[in-house]
Formats: sequence, structure tokens, C-alpha cells
Amino acid sequence: MKIGIITWFSSGNYGTNLQAIALQRYLRNLGHSVQIINFEVTAQRNVKRTFWQKVRSQPQKYSTKYAKKKYENQISHRYQKMRDEIQENCILTERVSDEQNYIDICNTFNLLICGSDQIWNPNWYHRFYYADYDGITTRRISYAPSLGVNEIKEEQKKEIERSLSRFWAVSVREQKGAVLLKPLSHKEPEVVVDPTLLLGATEWNEIFPQKKNCGEKYILSMFLTDNQLHWKAARRFANAKHLSHVVIPYCGFSYFQKGEIHADAGVQDFLNLIRGAEYVLTDSFHVTVFSLIYHKQFYTFERFQEDAFSSQNERVRNILTIAKSSDRLIPYGMKQIHEKKDIDYNIVGSVLKTEIEKSKAFLNDAIGDYR
Repeated sequence: MKIGIITWFSSGNYGTNLQAIALQRYLRNLGHSVQIINFEVTAQRNVKRTFWQKVRSQPQKYSTKYAKKKYENQISHRYQKMRDEIQENCILTERVSDEQNYIDICNTFNLLICGSDQIWNPNWYHRFYYADYDGITTRRISYAPSLGVNEIKEEQKKEIERSLSRFWAVSVREQKGAVLLKPLSHKEPEVVVDPTLLLGATEWNEIFPQKKNCGEKYILSMFLTDNQLHWKAARRFANAKHLSHVVIPYCGFSYFQKGEIHADAGVQDFLNLIRGAEYVLTDSFHVTVFSLIYHKQFYTFERFQEDAFSSQNERVRNILTIAKSSDRLIPYGMKQIHEKKDIDYNIVGSVLKTEIEKSKAFLNDAIGDYR
């Protein structure tokens, strides 16, 4: 079958690129002809910040600006690596030129799959990510898009309901997303695992072969937010374990942490650093996922303070609950890690396998109906 994927696929975010690679690779392994539709919407965030939120963001804003200048060559090299890795591992359609061209390209496929990542986050809703255009006649399903919010605002519900009405099967990545979409969808939303979990460690190693890590044993830290308390906890943990501290930087302050900074890490480097770590510390959903895939001892910090709309902690809570590893979640703002008993990957592997097989069954059945 000829399948078109609608998703994010090219950014400086490791998880975004890896999920795009994973879904296409899994479908190709099943014998389908698969392409990612080559178009990216300019993000229009609808989240308004208060005056004090803007004030508090100033140190991060200027530290990021300084870091980009100091590490300009390494960051440029990282982005080039990531672009090359997408080109090497994904097949893209021709570049979409306009709305009619997008409709025409969609209609060349037998099936469209929307997902995953936060393409359905209401704060940057766009019809493109639902293939919600009258001229598109191709059937469509979703696989594991994330909403990334606790609530959908009333003024957003009508558009989302219209977009969902075109779907033959709906799945999302988190239970919260299923609850939010159920009143808006004529199809019962199912909860499935992120596409990165559709491939096992062996398959990921085939795509991105492991390189030998030289040097001392280390703790790997990667945080997507500049929470100084979380960085303090990471440094304390590394010191207590008498291990080197390796950092994959993402935000401004992360470039100035005491440790070994890997500012030029591409996707393969990212996976290699996770594979070689003794412990992994993060607030990232996808770093958590690959820690599970590679059977790492890890701790995941809550990335957000809870609020009615924009908190995205549900993503990590959901995967940790599925993996029977909820004790690895560190509350927001903690400055110390209280060590837990090592993760038993016999148990984790068993429960994850069950959820992965259910997700594969959903995807395979949804595709199979349209052969």
C-alpha cells in the first residue's frame, strides 16, 4: 500500500526526528511504500505569557543567545548532522508548494497517517496536521499524535471536531489525549505507544550503529528546560556516584554546566550517549523512552509546573505508568534525587511488550482495512 505520513520530521529536536524515522521504518518493514509529506507549517503558538513570565524568561533568553554564539560551529554541525540523518533514513515527497499542491499530493496515496509527536497540540492547531481539506479524498487514520495539554479551550473544540470527523480510525499517545478527544470524535480514540517503541534496540542499532565510547563511566544529563534546581540535582547525583557528567545541551544554561558538553551531537551521537551511560537524567519524553529501550537506570524530572492548560507532564507520566516505573519520576523543582532500587527490566520488558503488540495490532488492523 502507498502510505503518506503527516508529521514533524525536521528540527533540532532529537525525539521529533526519531519518531519520524521510526514510523516510516516500521511501515516499510511491513512491505508498504511510505513517504513523509514534505511540508512544515510555520508554528503559530497561541499561548500568551504574563508579564512576570516574560521577566523570568530573560536570563534563559540571554544565556541561550550567548550559548548559540559561543557554540555556533558545534550547533551548526549538529543541525547539519540531523538534516543528513533524516535524508538518509526517510523518503520525502516533493516539497509542497501551496494548499492545492498539498491536496494533490495527499490524493496520490492510498492512506494517510497523521502522527506522531505534538502535531495535535491545540496551541498550534493547523488543518494540515489533520489533512482537513475538502479536496482530499484519501482515507486517513492517526497514529500516536500527542495533544500535550490538560484541557482544550472551548473556542478550539469546533475546529478539532470538524477535523476529526474525516478520520476512519483515531489513536493518540496518552490517555489524557483520548479523554479530551472522545467527546469530539465519532471514533473511539485508542491509546498507543510512541512510534520509537515500535522498533526494538536491535533495530535501532541497525539504523544507527553503536560507536565505542571512550573515557570514563558517566552520567548523561539532557534537560529541555533550564530549571536550575534540576541541574543542581544532576550535579549532586554525579558527584555522589563519583562519575563523570556528560551533557547534551538544549537550552541556554545547559551549555554552561560543569561537565563534558556535546553541543554537536547528532541523532546517532544522541543514541550512542544514552547507550553508553551508567545513568540517564532528563525531563524529556523521548530520552525517557530510549532509556527504557536500552535498559538504562534513569530518573525523569517533571518538566512543567501543573496548570489547567499547558502542562505537558502527562506524557512522561503515561509512559512511566505503562512501564511500571512511576517511581523514576522526580517532582518538579526537586534539587536532589533520592535513589531508588534498580529497575527490573524483566518486568518492564514484559509490560512494554504487551503494550507495543497492542499498538502494532491497532496500526496493522487500521491499515489492513484499506488494502
